[in-house]
Amino acid sequence: MTSRQTLGKDGADDGAYVDRDQVDSLIAAAGVAGAREIFEAFWRSTERLFAQLGTQIAAGDFAEAARSAHSLKGSAMNVGAIRFSLTARAIEDACRRSDAATATAALPDARNHYEKTAKAFEAALKSHL
Repeated sequence: MTSRQTLGKDGADDGAYVDRDQVDSLIAAAGVAGAREIFEAFWRSTERLFAQLGTQIAAGDFAEAARSAHSLKGSAMNVGAIRFSLTARAIEDACRRSDAATATAALPDARNHYEKTAKAFEAALKSHL
């Protein structure tokens, strides 16, 4: 985690949600429009994986759920979504243990971190306009 942080509209520290240096590097390399496209692709794949993950956990298909959570974890780290990635890792670990209760309980936290990450990304993009 870096020392640079973004403050949300409510004054909450979003620095724990994103690695701002990594986000800034993406913006520097791809430009604001290119970074927005990268983030939008991330959001699309995340929505799909979230839907699959919930269904897989509910069905007791822990091997597939662990793969979906692993994909979420990796793609989140690629764009600097730190807290979201850590939550996806916790879900992945629970699925590898076939622990439906822990995996299911972590889904709302993952959704919350995902939403706060989106706000932090938007703030980062706006700061480069």
